[in-house]
Amino acid sequence: MHLKEVDANLLVTLDALLVDASVTRAGQRLGRSASAISHALAKLRELFDDELFVRAGQRLVPTARAQELAPTVHVILAGMESLLRPNKPFDPSLTMRAFAAASNEAGELILIEPLRKRLQEAAPSVRVDWTPSHAGSTIDDLRNARCHFVIDSEGESAEAPDVRAAKLFDDTLVTLARPNHPYLKRRSDAEAFAAAEHVSVDSLPGFRGLGGGSAQTKLAVRQGSQVSSTLVGVLATLNSDALLTLPASLARILERQFGLSRIAQPVKPVTFPVRLLWHTSYDRDECHQWLRGEFTRIAGEFAA
Repeated sequence: MHLKEVDANLLVTLDALLVDASVTRAGQRLGRSASAISHALAKLRELFDDELFVRAGQRLVPTARAQELAPTVHVILAGMESLLRPNKPFDPSLTMRAFAAASNEAGELILIEPLRKRLQEAAPSVRVDWTPSHAGSTIDDLRNARCHFVIDSEGESAEAPDVRAAKLFDDTLVTLARPNHPYLKRRSDAEAFAAAEHVSVDSLPGFRGLGGGSAQTKLAVRQGSQVSSTLVGVLATLNSDALLTLPASLARILERQFGLSRIAQPVKPVTFPVRLLWHTSYDRDECHQWLRGEFTRIAGEFAA
């Protein structure tokens, strides 16, 4: 098949289906009926000689071929949009796009939520949805457009030549306790601190991180309570003498909202970078560029 025989609108439809995983939502995004989207999908299947999407409940799951096409389709459409408005500056308030940002709970609360609030005023038709980050699959998720941003605080490798990484800020592990906790009145030594009851949130850097580093900073770690979420950890801390260690950027929110207090750690502070990762196929995407700038501006509030 020759290029002149391909309708560019089919690629627009494919991009919408890759983003929304739904014929109905893709139709709503493009202002077309569900039947028109289904008809276009049938043509796409013939064009690429592949099913492209298979149904799983209410969602459409992309095939391996569709996942392979996703980054290229995004680049092509971004280039076409640029050609159609060569002299018109990017205006986020007039843009309709949807993105997914992968992170742990800390990234969602300190970066994605503030970004959503900014978008309500500056770009009401631009949406950034949260999706959980999966250790070990970051590169593939970005390549296949399962997410468009990754907020990394776990040191995920970004050495792939087609993945960019930009440091947003340096974060530090801090320890929180309930009001009137005994350790607020007296500084604990390393042995007592390590032997205390600790709560560890499954998805966050926490108490275990204080056990790394040099011999001077290592702690004889006692097995603490593993909990599923920050909220469970906060409630456990408020209702006991347990200690909760987590990133300082998140601790600021919890101190303000729940009245928790920081206690002095008897070890050298543990610092780690928080980075923004994205695929090179979005380097010149104007909306993606603008969102990267917004992430950077929000992160500036946490910079030391």
